[in-house]
Amino acid sequence: MRIDHADPRRKFVAAHTGKESRHAAQDRVEPSVWQYDYPVLRALRDDVVGLLGRVKASAPGAMALDVGSLRSPYKAILESRGYKVKTLDLTTEYGADFAGTAEETGRPDASVDLVLCTQVLEHVKTPWVAMREFQRILKPGGQLLITIPHIWFYHPHPGDYWRVTQEGIVTLCTEAGFTVREARTQGGALLAFGQIVNFLAYGVLGGAGAPLYAASNLVMGAADRLVPNELFALNMACLAEKPA
Repeated sequence: MRIDHADPRRKFVAAHTGKESRHAAQDRVEPSVWQYDYPVLRALRDDVVGLLGRVKASAPGAMALDVGSLRSPYKAILESRGYKVKTLDLTTEYGADFAGTAEETGRPDASVDLVLCTQVLEHVKTPWVAMREFQRILKPGGQLLITIPHIWFYHPHPGDYWRVTQEGIVTLCTEAGFTVREARTQGGALLAFGQIVNFLAYGVLGGAGAPLYAASNLVMGAADRLVPNELFALNMACLAEKPA
C-alpha cells in the first residue's frame, strides 16, 4: 500500500473526524481492564511508577517538569516524593503551566530537578534535540524519565515520527550526555499480540467490544508473564541522570 507522502495524515484525520479522545489523565494510573488499550496502559503504569520509586527524593522546592502534558497523570506520585510539579505543552490554553516544545521548552538553564516525558518523543521531529534540551534545563544530578513506543499504530498528534528499540532509547540518553540508571521494556510478544488483536477488534466493535477486550487482556497478560519475551515489546522506558 502506498503512503500519501504529500499528506500522510489524511487517512488518519478522515478516520477520526468527529471522534474525541476517550482518554483521561487518570487512565495512565488506573487503566480499566475493559479498555482496548489496557495492555500498554497497565504495563506503562507499572514501570513508570516503579522507576519513579527509584528517583531520588527531592530537596524542598525541587521542581519536576512533565513535558507534553496538560495535567500530569503522575502528579500525586511526584508530590509524595516532595516535588513541585509543573506541566509544559504546546499551549497554556487548556491548563498547562508553560507553553513550549520538547526541543524548545523556554525554561532557564539548570532550573529543573526532574524531567518526565512519557509517550511524547514519538511526536517530536527531532527527539535527539529534545534530549539535549532536557540536559540543558536539568540541574547537575537531575533525573530524566522517558517512555517511547516500540509497537503502536500511527497516531499523529499533531505528528507521529518515531518508534524506538532497546538500543534506541539508551542511545538517545547516552548521546545527550545522560548516565542511564535503568531501562525497561513494557510487555512482551504475547501481550503485544493481545494489544494488536484489541486494536483490530476496536476498529470494528468500538466500545461494544469491552467484554472481548477484558478477556483478551486477562488471558494475554497471564500468558505474557508465563512466557516472557521482551524482544517484542510494546514500549520502552528509561531512567537517566545528568552527571553532577
